[in-house]
Amino acid sequence: MAADPVASAVPADATRFLLVRHGETDYNAEGRWQGCRSDPPLNARGHAQAEAIADVLTGRRVEALYTSPQRRARETAALLSRRLVLEPLVIEDLREMDHGEWEGKTKAEILARWAREFEAFEADPLHVRRPGGDSYEDLAARVWPTLERLADHHRGETIALVTHGGPVRLILSRVLDRPLTERGEFGVDNASVFTVEESSGQWLGG
Repeated sequence: MAADPVASAVPADATRFLLVRHGETDYNAEGRWQGCRSDPPLNARGHAQAEAIADVLTGRRVEALYTSPQRRARETAALLSRRLVLEPLVIEDLREMDHGEWEGKTKAEILARWAREFEAFEADPLHVRRPGGDSYEDLAARVWPTLERLADHHRGETIALVTHGGPVRLILSRVLDRPLTERGEFGVDNASVFTVEESSGQWLGG
């Protein structure tokens, strides 16, 4: 997995994905849980981060640009589109997880009210839902079919997906063969970029 996407040719039977997490918002800066019900814009730092991603991707061969429908992702994709000369195509299933009753709250606020629920979720994030929200299994049910369709449609090509921390961590869990309980160690910061490839149903680091 590289923060700097590789520029080598993509094998004809593979599809290369550049997984881009959107730039920073005020919710990110304040440590607030930001899911599919939250739609804040990028802040000034987030705009600068998106420009930095564009610098990294400038000159790369990228055949398509897809984005989550949420504002923070669309704003990041819009900045990338000018450099890549590609129209961002919105895919609903690239949206973030639903954090339910935890949306917009800090970890301290969550622990003050839902300490047992938080402990259960952290112990098994794949199967345990946030109160009124999603588990990673719920997220996987929409993300993996979408990725498989895109992989089939873009054989031999590189495509960029602007999405969120949840989807990126889900994908990296499979690529790295590590449990989601270790997702905090994957380095999925705002404006991070990861390269993965799919070929014959196998997901590998690019």
